[in-house]
Amino acid sequence: MNKKNFPIFISVLIVSLFFTVVFYYARVNLDANYKMVRAENFVDAYINDSLSKEEVEKIREIDGVKEVGRINPEVQSGKLDEDLLAIYSQDKNINKMREISFIEEGHFPENPKEIMLSKSLVEKYKIKIGDEICIEFGKRSSEGNELNPTNSRLENEDFEKTGENYYKLVGIYEDIYNKYAGLSYGLLYDISKDPLPLAMTFDDFADVYLNKKIFEDEIENRLGRDINLEFNEGVAKYYRVDDSFLEKIMAKAVMIFAVILMILIFIFFIRNIFWVWSLRKIKELSVYKSIGSTNFQIYRILFKEAILISIIPMLVGHGLGFFLIYGIYRYAQGNLTISKFEYVSFNPILSAIILVVSFIVIMLAIVKPARKISKINIIDGIRGNIDLSRSKKKTNKDIWKELRLNNLSSIKSQRYISAIGILIISMFVLSISVGRYFRDYYSVDDSYNVYSYYYTSTDKVPEVLRSIKKDIANEKSYIYRDKHLGIANNLEFSDEAKEAKVDQKLNDYLGKKSKSYLDCQLRALDIEDLEKLGGSKGDFVLYNVVQKDPLEPIDQAKRIEYFNDPKTMDISIGDFNKTIDISKVISDTGEFDIKPYPFVVNIFTDYDTYFNLMKESNDETFINYPYTLKMKIKDSDVSNAKEFMENKLRESLDINERFDVLVGDEIKEQESSSLKYLVLISLAVGLIIFILNVTNGYSSINISLISRKKEIGSLYSAGMDMDELKSNYEKEFIMEEVKSFALVGLITFAVIVIISYLSPNLNMAILLKYYDLKIFLGFSLLIYGINYLIYHISLGKILDRPTIDLIKTIE
Repeated sequence: MNKKNFPIFISVLIVSLFFTVVFYYARVNLDANYKMVRAENFVDAYINDSLSKEEVEKIREIDGVKEVGRINPEVQSGKLDEDLLAIYSQDKNINKMREISFIEEGHFPENPKEIMLSKSLVEKYKIKIGDEICIEFGKRSSEGNELNPTNSRLENEDFEKTGENYYKLVGIYEDIYNKYAGLSYGLLYDISKDPLPLAMTFDDFADVYLNKKIFEDEIENRLGRDINLEFNEGVAKYYRVDDSFLEKIMAKAVMIFAVILMILIFIFFIRNIFWVWSLRKIKELSVYKSIGSTNFQIYRILFKEAILISIIPMLVGHGLGFFLIYGIYRYAQGNLTISKFEYVSFNPILSAIILVVSFIVIMLAIVKPARKISKINIIDGIRGNIDLSRSKKKTNKDIWKELRLNNLSSIKSQRYISAIGILIISMFVLSISVGRYFRDYYSVDDSYNVYSYYYTSTDKVPEVLRSIKKDIANEKSYIYRDKHLGIANNLEFSDEAKEAKVDQKLNDYLGKKSKSYLDCQLRALDIEDLEKLGGSKGDFVLYNVVQKDPLEPIDQAKRIEYFNDPKTMDISIGDFNKTIDISKVISDTGEFDIKPYPFVVNIFTDYDTYFNLMKESNDETFINYPYTLKMKIKDSDVSNAKEFMENKLRESLDINERFDVLVGDEIKEQESSSLKYLVLISLAVGLIIFILNVTNGYSSINISLISRKKEIGSLYSAGMDMDELKSNYEKEFIMEEVKSFALVGLITFAVIVIISYLSPNLNMAILLKYYDLKIFLGFSLLIYGINYLIYHISLGKILDRPTIDLIKTIE
């Protein structure tokens, strides 16, 4: 390769690499989001009435229906060796609808002799796809009571075998049961002929959703009876069918704008490399003109050659970019908690689009340099007397000011080229900063390092939790059960809250949520724990504090008094309303650390009062809330404590009960994975921008110095001291770099102001606090330092040449 083409090779390679990384990253995220939604919501709409196969076929014929299938709600109890199975079934139509799913390997059963099993079960028995296995069927019972097939495994349960069958393993599915449930997932092919509820998908979900009545009427006409079509809320939310037209197009508009902006930025970058390359060919091109070549022919020669020397680096850059983003996602899949759908696979159409975009950038970047170079006067070109500026020369009493005025466009290019690259990095730093803020916002160290959640419908605290609390040595512990309520927004705020404008902030918050009530967390405690808070049986104790600034991270926020001595509160649970008396108001929960979320009202009571209230409201959703045991124990004992708790809880499980145990940093590790992932992507893009900054710094500096060689030679020949020349030119360059840094800082601050104004969840103080100035300054100093070094060396090489060479030639 010609060494003079090396800057072009590197820069074109970086352009192709950058667009490959960014486009594949965007594609993976869009695909993963869609696949996750579809895996969890494979049905667009339901008809809960039972329909026969004949009725299903009538609906299938309706225009707009993509697929219909019958959902079999029956679950069977099964066994593989000593492991319990909850066995479902689905037909070929549901198989098609579940094209996107959490299948690890293989496929759904396609005939009655095939089965799909959980991943952990397959690994335990070292079963492979294609193996034949024996499944026992039967009924589970405990002390004479039949158990539901999905009930967690009990220590004292029995399994009454009613039959067995052999199946070929054709698919492996992700583990969908809690590891403490003692169950595994199984799936058979559905051969039921009985009427079953219907599920369907549509060719255009939004069209059917917006024309629900017309679609329902069509189905009713075909079936001859009334039906109720229920849309899947998860799918409706994904397609944003209830959003306004402006809200729907905003995301697409922002994406299109971002792509256009990236193209323009890279055109600006690459154009400078082609300027240097074109300038070095002026003498050769001027000779062509001297023998009759036209301006257009010269333009075409430059354009064609530039495209030809860009093809190889463009392809190499695309290949490197693909393997870079592929490697990042592969690392993330193995080391971070990300969706199984977040992976890179080669997409020829996307790759073709990336190469076309890269090609467009290169073509547009060469247009201006090629057009201007093609118009150079023959004599000036041969002599190297290059002046690409058409503006009238300016004069000034100060020779340095005059030179600066007449070379302003060349000098300014240094400022903007450095600024654009560093600004891109600044925006990535800002993105990471926002991610760190949201991670910290919900991260609260409540000083407990062991959590146990016990799900049961009973209205008594499971004795096993009290037993664990006594058996494990701990510094502090307590058991509670939560319930979310609504509180009427008719309370008088404290003077402190009014001064902090909490009332105004709350009204803004409620307005955005379209709510008229406050969220409340009612927490039931053992009577001895409630007494520690100053309450007694039948009391409602109010934790009367609120965040002064709702945008501050919960763990760091300053707390102030919420309401002005409230005596009563109007609560609501669904359609149930009641006024409760506040027996005591506290501002400190002592050892019972909680997460006081912004604007949420926290009330404590005893278990009897809690359950009486639930019965009075006829609300049964409270059974979904677990009993929670929190403990603080020695860090060295955490592992043993977890094993002890798991065994103890498993032994105590009753019908329709389940549990979970978390210790240490298990939750925090999951919360930090997304941020690590973003940092990884940002580092990759940062490296690309860094290389591009260096290559463009080199090119822009060479453009500037090439265009000023004759000027430098003239000043030197006129008797100006070499050290003075070097000092003045370097001062001028340093000043432009300082202006570049100031420009980036100003634009970054403007972006922060705009974000803080538009975002309801961020303000300027937070963005400035979380903006990682060290990374930004480090990157800036590195780029500016390299640019200065390039300028210093390039200027030194010019000043080391004979004066006559500087005046006569561009080489």
